Amino acid sequence: MTFDAVALCRDQPVPAVMLSAMLAAGEQLKVDTVDVTQLIQLRHPDDGRLMLTTEGPRLVQVPGEARRLLGVDVPSPVWWVETRTPDGDPEAEAAARRFTHALVAALGGAAWSSR
Repeated sequence: MTFDAVALCRDQPVPAVMLSAMLAAGEQLKVDTVDVTQLIQLRHPDDGRLMLTTEGPRLVQVPGEARRLLGVDVPSPVWWVETRTPDGDPEAEAAARRFTHALVAALGGAAWSSR
């Protein structure tokens, strides 16, 4: 299982805002990419373990879709940014929460997590 967090952003997450949120997750974390799938991963600087994986923002234009999928009421359209961490790593979960909340703080919207 993974810990999942979703930022439901009112405004489009441009690269500068995404980078700022990554820094909020942990300035010491190392950035890695999975080019084939367009994923961004943050890794622990000491042991290289995976801390979080995030997908690029996706525009959700269907009214009520976030409520149907997550139980969260947000106005449409909304930018969906999903982040996952390995289960059982409190440090990784905290990094994902910081990343998600930094996006919502910068862009408005709501945050959701699997726990």
